[in-house]
Amino acid sequence: MRRLSIALLMPMLFACSQERTGSKGEAVTRPEFVYVPAENYKISVEIAVPREAVAGEWITLRATRKSGPWKLVKSTELAPGTKWFIKPPPELEREVADNLRWLTEPPNAARFDVPVYASSPISHERKAIFSKPGTYRLWGHNAYPTEAESNSIMVTVVPSDKADFSGRPSRAERNPALQ
Repeated sequence: MRRLSIALLMPMLFACSQERTGSKGEAVTRPEFVYVPAENYKISVEIAVPREAVAGEWITLRATRKSGPWKLVKSTELAPGTKWFIKPPPELEREVADNLRWLTEPPNAARFDVPVYASSPISHERKAIFSKPGTYRLWGHNAYPTEAESNSIMVTVVPSDKADFSGRPSRAERNPALQ
């Protein structure tokens, strides 16, 4: 029994000792040189959204990200846990709305779409819908290449002339023949 336990434990210990794994579970060794944030590194995320919306109607969310500068260092000189990259992340990304976690104040005041890339060309924009009139704070949380909060924008949501605030098109919108 003891031999069986040791035999089962050895592969797990080996797996834990690997630094990173690839998409298929294979070990990825750290290259000799890697990129890390330089001493004067900064990251900023700027969102752009309409400042007025209609309850029950989708609005488009956009965001840009700037990060850098990056420096090339010997990977053996990195402290454990240092985030590193094989190539430097882009210093300017013009559309990253789909890379953000979107937040509102009060919490959960809006619903956000989920980007779907399989059936259409890649669009990095996101959409949001507010179900009730009011004034809400909207911002994004960024995790790549490093953590950051975006600017926040106050969105005033005005009442809709439609009775259904579910975000689904009205019966007339689904069937134009009814109009």
